Amino acid sequence: MAGVAAVVLVLVGLPLLLWYWRAVIMPHSYPPGTKVITLTAVAKDGIWTEDQVVGHNYWRGKPTRIEEIPLTQGDHVVMRLKSADVLHSFAIPLLHVGPVDVPAGHTVDVAFDASRAGALTFLCWTVCSPQHESLRGTFQVKGNDKAGGDASW
Repeated sequence: MAGVAAVVLVLVGLPLLLWYWRAVIMPHSYPPGTKVITLTAVAKDGIWTEDQVVGHNYWRGKPTRIEEIPLTQGDHVVMRLKSADVLHSFAIPLLHVGPVDVPAGHTVDVAFDASRAGALTFLCWTVCSPQHESLRGTFQVKGNDKAGGDASW
């Protein structure tokens, strides 16, 4: 009887503990006002997406390509990066962020400040598939007079 109770506790308790960690603990581990963006790289489609891509929908689903992400100058941003299939890497060349490896099945956090207004290209730095060149997008950083800085690159 104790064995059955232990198995039930693990099968029910572990998912609840993981949910609590992701829903309650993790969002509060960043400074107040942090903009948290979760992106998943998918090599077969050559896209970054905000959609959740997991085993059951990898081949059937058609995730939505994210090409442009709006930010405001001065935003502190944490990118929660995932890979649905192969090793990817994330970089924002103009801010000298990365490249940061994103192994398949893992989540990697990358923090940066949107310190300048304008367009910031983000991309996959590791050749991952024939669609590798499509794995890019843009942060459109809207100017903010309070943040200071130059709008030109």
